[in-house]
Amino acid sequence: MSNLREVQGYYGKSTPTTIFVYDKRDGSRWYAVEDSVNINRTYDEIETGTNVEQLSDFDTLGADNPVNSLEDLEKEVDE
Repeated sequence: MSNLREVQGYYGKSTPTTIFVYDKRDGSRWYAVEDSVNINRTYDEIETGTNVEQLSDFDTLGADNPVNSLEDLEKEVDE
C-alpha cells in the first residue's frame, strides 16, 4: 500500500481542491492543497470531502515551489 494519496476536498466553505497526503508510519500525515507552498502535519483523518481549514495542524513546512503532485509533497517532506 502506498503512503502517498490524493483526495478531493475543500478549502474554506466551498472551494473544491485536490489535497495531496503523505501518510507516515507514526500515524501522522503531511498534506498540501494543490498549488500551495504550505505543507501541514496532522493526526486527523483526511478523506474525500475534507475541509482543510477544519484540520488540527501541529507542524508546518514552507515548500520552495507550489505543490502540484504527490512527488512534490514527498520531496519537500523528506528533504
